[in-house]
Amino acid sequence: MTVVVVLLGGLDPTGGAGLLRDVLTARALGATPLAVGTAWTVQGSTGRVEVEARTPHTLAAALADALTSEVQAVKVGLVPNEAVASAIRETLETVGFAGPVVVDPVLRSSSGHDLYQGSLGALDGLLARATLVTPNAHEAARLTGRAEVLDLAGALAAARTLCARGVKQVLVKGGHLADAAASTDLLVSQDESRSFSAPRIAGPSPRGTGCALATAIAVELGRGLALPVAIATAKRWLADRIAAAEPVLGAWHLP
Repeated sequence: MTVVVVLLGGLDPTGGAGLLRDVLTARALGATPLAVGTAWTVQGSTGRVEVEARTPHTLAAALADALTSEVQAVKVGLVPNEAVASAIRETLETVGFAGPVVVDPVLRSSSGHDLYQGSLGALDGLLARATLVTPNAHEAARLTGRAEVLDLAGALAAARTLCARGVKQVLVKGGHLADAAASTDLLVSQDESRSFSAPRIAGPSPRGTGCALATAIAVELGRGLALPVAIATAKRWLADRIAAAEPVLGAWHLP
């Protein structure tokens, strides 16, 4: 079955992360992507980072137009501000989209620049609408007001805090956790938790791995896989891509 997935995210001109990476990921997995930009960014080799948010009105119109009956899944990446977060949530509800929604709460660039402006609490409505929320350790800490999340115990505590605020299921990505031998992602709901581990791959860390993982999970959910199976399948695919990463414009990109 060909999966049609709506991808919302910011345009990173390098293609290493963001909306372009999401499109490349979906196509690599045999899915049909429909891309809806949430923001235009300035990113590149100079280290300069700027974000220009799309207006909520035009974003809502574009998203409503994309959410046809053929769409099986939605993935949300960069949300630049509170108004855009509300526009996405309200449009999903107005259209009545019933398929899986994966939200990857991109808050900062890999170089440490803030990409989201506004109250983090204002994201709660969108996060609660999601089937799955996929923060990395830094994002999990910021979303829950913690100084840092360093290990699995911290990831579990942060995820449970998000679930207590209405999030259905949280996958805290383990790329930034302390374990040097393995990358362990932790899936937490209000009722249970389970981990997904894979050996760390030697070599440079490519950009866009979080974007790619969330998009791959959305595609697999769109195919009808159960969430744990979708996560495990996406992680295996991503591991192969990380092992084949290539240098592009002074950074490492997934192929």
